Amino acid sequence: MAVDSKLRSDSHYFGAHDPQTQPTGVPAAMSSGSETGDMSNIGAGDNSGVPEMKQPVAHASGTMNVGQMRLLNSPSRHHNRILLSTNTPFSDTVMRSLLRDPDIELRLIADKDFNDGADAREWMNITAASLADWADVLIVAPVDAGTLGSMVSGLTTSLTLTILRGWDISKTILLVPKMMLLEWKSPITGRQLDQLRTFWPWVKILPPVLSRFEPPDSLVEVPWEGREMFYEEVRKGLGWPFNVNGAEDKIDSLDEAVIAGRMDKHLVKNDMDTATVLENRSESTVRRSSTPSRDPNAPVLPPELLTMIFEALGDWETSTAVGVYARIPMPEHWKAFAPKADCPSTNFSLEYTILRSPLCDITKLLSSAPPWKPLSNLAAHLIFKFCRTDVLDYICQSRIDLYWSTPRLSSLPLRASAVYGNTTLLEWWRNCPDLPTNDYLPDALDGASRAGFIHVLEWWRKSGLPLRYTERALESASAEGQIAVLDWWKRVSESSAYSDPVPLKIGKSVLLAAQSGKTASLAWWDRSGIPYSHGESVARIASTHGHVPVLELWYRRKGSKIIFDNQVLVGATKNGHVDVLEWWRRSGLRVEFKTCDIEEALEDAVSGAEDRVRRWWERNGLNLGVGTSEWMKVKVL
Repeated sequence: MAVDSKLRSDSHYFGAHDPQTQPTGVPAAMSSGSETGDMSNIGAGDNSGVPEMKQPVAHASGTMNVGQMRLLNSPSRHHNRILLSTNTPFSDTVMRSLLRDPDIELRLIADKDFNDGADAREWMNITAASLADWADVLIVAPVDAGTLGSMVSGLTTSLTLTILRGWDISKTILLVPKMMLLEWKSPITGRQLDQLRTFWPWVKILPPVLSRFEPPDSLVEVPWEGREMFYEEVRKGLGWPFNVNGAEDKIDSLDEAVIAGRMDKHLVKNDMDTATVLENRSESTVRRSSTPSRDPNAPVLPPELLTMIFEALGDWETSTAVGVYARIPMPEHWKAFAPKADCPSTNFSLEYTILRSPLCDITKLLSSAPPWKPLSNLAAHLIFKFCRTDVLDYICQSRIDLYWSTPRLSSLPLRASAVYGNTTLLEWWRNCPDLPTNDYLPDALDGASRAGFIHVLEWWRKSGLPLRYTERALESASAEGQIAVLDWWKRVSESSAYSDPVPLKIGKSVLLAAQSGKTASLAWWDRSGIPYSHGESVARIASTHGHVPVLELWYRRKGSKIIFDNQVLVGATKNGHVDVLEWWRRSGLRVEFKTCDIEEALEDAVSGAEDRVRRWWERNGLNLGVGTSEWMKVKVL
């Protein structure tokens, strides 16, 4: 492909490949098994310190041959492909370790000025699209203040910016800012980083490369503290369970808010002779206390797979909280709480702060909340959903008024048991010295039974607290078909001590199972050996609600002893269940009815069902135009 010769200086683009497998006509660039020294002369004709380069793969003022284009658009994609946009000093810092691994294929971009023109723009777009499709991870390191502003604004005045603008957001981008100390501290930088953190969640912002002024006229670069985190993020982006640089020690990622420039303290030591960015937070602040540490030997899922998982789940809140990009629309109820464009993090709503920010930011908003003003339902939901016991600790220790004034917080035993199924929340509630643990309602165990949370029921059994429950525990479990819950209650009741019995409160469990059409629950009760009541009404309830499978099950188990009356036809007629009427006709059972009852049921039939059931009755010998004596006569279906 020919490139406009007027494009004098834009980007030098190099590819790192295995020279032995390189196609004819493609330059033998840096091998991934080589080590490089000073990279300042790459593409300038001086090859000292690096393997010989015959020509760049793509040069702004040259011609891209067929072999080079074939290499760019090769369909045989390799998993470990890194695209690095860098300048020469930084490349010398990180490339040695990247090139040490033979499984890494590396290509470099060194941006220069862009001469805008039609042909130049076409070349820029094609090259950017090819590189974005080729790479698994994009590393832009370092990024100065001007490039950062251009990126946030969506400009495409260089090859790197064009790639950033058209990047596949299911793949990782790593950014290493490089600024003077005062630039890094600037509120403009903080706002731009906040925008990236909020609206570009696929971009990982690493610790900055900082420099300070040294009289009379020089800038001195401070030793970079982000090397280990850089390699760790590369490892994550490639989906590797081990470090790129071969180190065995694992490091935890810094909190995104710290990296985004919202440091508690910037400390310059010895009159700016040494500059170090300090994070002045305790470990419990940066890391949620309820989150277990990750097993360093556990495999790491690639980001694109995480994206697919979250999209299948449709869980926007969790994907946003953990910073995994997914094409999930923001729920309607979130739009009133989500930040607008250019909104600084200090103006985030409490709800969005709980979702995305560290504990210190959450407590800052909670501390300024008006006394006894309830938190929103969404805020309480997020605290429970993500098991933020650290937030609950702060509320109970410093703002107990918010706990008691917020209904969803004060009903923690119920919601943790019945909605979230979270025993960690229950454990926190039981051990909290500021809350009365005996003050809970039977709804907690009733709701856990309905939801099928056996682990929650077991927690209550072992908690040492009195078990409070009603008939709704077994009734709701039967209605939901929670057979494992029914087994649990039966087992606990049978094994309970004589001094501390756990009686089975059966209630109308059988009827509710019939009403819900849960044949498994009905079969369980019938074979359990537990005495139950209301069995005579099962056929009537099943007919009224149109559950033919329940009728078949009950008939198989009871045979000719099945109990029913003429209401089985009346209820089915009122609700338009022709299939139930047909089942009774074919059952061979003697089912009696009166014409007056059926006519009244037809008059009361639900909308749209009257004609359907009337036609069925006419086909089966019902004559509504009869005298009074015939009208009251008992007939057999």
